[in-house]
Amino acid sequence: MTDRALNARVAEVRELADAKGFSSAPERIWEMLALIHTEVSEATDAYKKGESLEHVGEELIDAVIRIFHLLSALGLDADALFDAKMAQNWQRPHKFNTMRGG
Repeated sequence: MTDRALNARVAEVRELADAKGFSSAPERIWEMLALIHTEVSEATDAYKKGESLEHVGEELIDAVIRIFHLLSALGLDADALFDAKMAQNWQRPHKFNTMRGG
């Protein structure tokens, strides 16, 4: 895949985080991981309560933004990681790694 869209988004999120005073320091890595979990939990809660799919989507995008911020803090290449992981997943068998067929 040649489109490097993820890295551009990661850079955009990092620029916003820096501009708004959100630290990307190594000592915050554990907190950044916890905040990703929080956003996914908020999406789960919104869906469970029957809130609009738009609202659920907003919470999921919050999680993506937090993941992008963490990727930037770790200095990782999001596009390369995504491409490698997708290539690995395409090689896996149908409904891989599930007990009940997912």
